[in-house]
Amino acid sequence: MNHFRSLLVLCAGLLIVSQPMQAQEKWGQRGLEINAFYGVLNGLGADETEMDPTSFEIGNNHYFGGRLGYVFGGGFGIEGFFGYLADADVSFVGEGNPRNANVDFTDNKAEGVNFGGDLAYWFQPAKAFQIGILGGAGWSSFTIDSVRIPNAGSYNPGLVDSGWEGAFTWNYGAAAKFYIARSLAIRVDWRNYVSPDGLDRYRCTINGYYECEGVDERELEDKTLDFTEFSGGLSLFLGGPKDSDGDGVPDDRDLCPNTPKDVMVDENGCPFDDDMDGVPNYLDSCPDTPAGATVDSAGCPMDSDGDGVYDGLDQCPNTPAGATVDSRGCPTDSDGDGVYDGIDQCPNTPRGATVDATGCPLDSDGDGIYDGLDQCPGTPAGANVDDRGCLVSIELTDVEFEFDSFELTPTAKNYVRDMAVAIGSQVDPQGTSKLEIRGHTDSRGAESYNQMLSEKRAQSVLDYMLEVEPSLRAVSDRISVVGYGETQPIASNDTDEGRQRNRRVELHIIR
Repeated sequence: MNHFRSLLVLCAGLLIVSQPMQAQEKWGQRGLEINAFYGVLNGLGADETEMDPTSFEIGNNHYFGGRLGYVFGGGFGIEGFFGYLADADVSFVGEGNPRNANVDFTDNKAEGVNFGGDLAYWFQPAKAFQIGILGGAGWSSFTIDSVRIPNAGSYNPGLVDSGWEGAFTWNYGAAAKFYIARSLAIRVDWRNYVSPDGLDRYRCTINGYYECEGVDERELEDKTLDFTEFSGGLSLFLGGPKDSDGDGVPDDRDLCPNTPKDVMVDENGCPFDDDMDGVPNYLDSCPDTPAGATVDSAGCPMDSDGDGVYDGLDQCPNTPAGATVDSRGCPTDSDGDGVYDGIDQCPNTPRGATVDATGCPLDSDGDGIYDGLDQCPGTPAGANVDDRGCLVSIELTDVEFEFDSFELTPTAKNYVRDMAVAIGSQVDPQGTSKLEIRGHTDSRGAESYNQMLSEKRAQSVLDYMLEVEPSLRAVSDRISVVGYGETQPIASNDTDEGRQRNRRVELHIIR
């Protein structure tokens, strides 16, 4: 049981040590191992007991031999061994016993032969270092010199010659290989050999028992043959898979056959790529690239449009320079005007307004209502409009009449013609709004005269507008003329400039 517990402890320790092992092909696998060793074989024999007063022990000495093994893929292996013990000293535990006073215990020697076979499993904590656990069975035989007893008594027959004796053994142990190269390693072994046969024939003989195989009162006590091997040597490995790039993975399984020397590889022989960007660690200048990002030859992520979101992750890869983007790399447009944030110089444009390339709203007719929101987009310049951008009123500033006349001058006609077209676009033929043309004069002259003149001048404007703009004719029943004379001045009548401003015609839309 003690031996069994020792073996369990050994196995557990090797498993713990081997946990950091890199997933790579173990050296020495799938090929022959030829091992030559030298060491000592220690501890043969047993202590003195009542029935074995002349117990013996074979001491350390030259022990050498060889092993021939094969390691399969995965670390399992088999091997045979042969060892020879040369010229070992034999010491006798019962030398001080009075019963053995006449026994000559000097210059006793032994030789031994030890052979058998083992199963093994090899762990690999590092690329060039392996630890193995082994166990198996075999045969051990020993030739021990004679013990001379000068004065033989009833128990001692005189010359005791044991000759050759052998025993079946089973063994367990551990070994380590330190690789100098893939095909050459230094190997050290520790092995314990145990047999239920304690070389009882030789024990029986040196204790003077004639009937060694009998069952009388002098039958020897059961003992166990127990000895230990410590050895070291060189191992040569022949055959096995070829590994051209020396990464520890054989060519027939190496998916990356030209790996540079000393680069760490996975079980397929390919260099590790921790961030999975396609550039191995040893070449990767940016080892923490996010998954999915496109990288350059140095392993660094690219951002072709310069928006801060890497190619491969960028769902909008052609973002204009300067645009603000979201986490997907798509540009944002907070005011929904079609010009991206970051480029938009007018970021709070009302929804629906038409904007220019800088994101600023347009007002083509200059009425203060942005294009896209302006329901009456052709409003004449200078007009007052409602919140829809439609005409409310306008002063016809360039309407001039001959002195003391309501006839339009040629210049005034051109102006009224243009205004008629613009005003016609403002009037809804299906609507209910009314168009009112208002005439005004300055304060010179009689008030009644000015009243009449203002009405005629307004009528003159209407008549000419209906003449030149057909769209106004369709709503002529909703167009009226009103004269206000001198009652609504907008400037002083004491100056020429003021009186000129007061002589005016206005157009109003009444809803």
